[in-house]
Amino acid sequence: MIRFLALAVIVGLSACAELGVVGDGTTVSWGPPNEGLLIDGVRLPPAGEGFVVHPRWLARGTQWGTDELVDTIGHVGRAVSAAHPGSRVAVGDLSIAGGGRSPHHRSHQTGRDVDLVLFARDAAGHPVDSTEMRHFGDHGRTVDAGPPLRFDAARTWTVVRALIEAPGPGVANIFLYAPLRDLVLDHARDSGAPDAIVDLAGQIMAQPGDSAPHDDHMHVRMFCSAADATCSDYSVRVAPKKARPTAAEAAIAAELARRPRVGSMLHFGPRW
Repeated sequence: MIRFLALAVIVGLSACAELGVVGDGTTVSWGPPNEGLLIDGVRLPPAGEGFVVHPRWLARGTQWGTDELVDTIGHVGRAVSAAHPGSRVAVGDLSIAGGGRSPHHRSHQTGRDVDLVLFARDAAGHPVDSTEMRHFGDHGRTVDAGPPLRFDAARTWTVVRALIEAPGPGVANIFLYAPLRDLVLDHARDSGAPDAIVDLAGQIMAQPGDSAPHDDHMHVRMFCSAADATCSDYSVRVAPKKARPTAAEAAIAAELARRPRVGSMLHFGPRW
């Protein structure tokens, strides 16, 4: 179905040009996160204040996202840099250019998903620059090969709180291994974070029940922008009884025509 949808989008975008419909340059997240596309996506740079994309993920070409997601990553990076000078959150996969399926994920198709590598400390308690995804066990210690590390709940809480407080449509889900989630929430309470923020974090963070436990990274998913009428916050979980309609030329033209001509409504400040 994605093949037909992608073809329809390509044809539709050509038709939009012929009809004189011009988008404002902002992104369009089309469909649900596990069966959709990304139109006019933004490419996250390899590095910025408080964040970095390491070579293994750069090589995949999966640095494409919506305006909302890319701006949120910039917001998180600035929060990490301010709270933990010298630290940078390592960013994994977003979406491929144009969205759709990739070899690495069932979701990450519409530019609203991103994987963030977990922060860690070495045996002496010193912060580690996380360049790879290490697996952590129930007590926050690594359980795979390699130098022993401990999960860094403090820096991870900075990331989670920044995600929750970022301007824009908001974070729908933070998928994380349940024991690590508990360590983050325990640190948040002990550090005196407001109860309302901690409670909201507890609602948003969860271990997924239909995939890997996410004991080596956080999978973050943004809500749809109100401007993207064709975006769906929810994944497709069962095969529909009737065939889903493909994207039609008129639908894409109407979507772009509805968008403002004065620039993104989300750009709340300089990205980098």
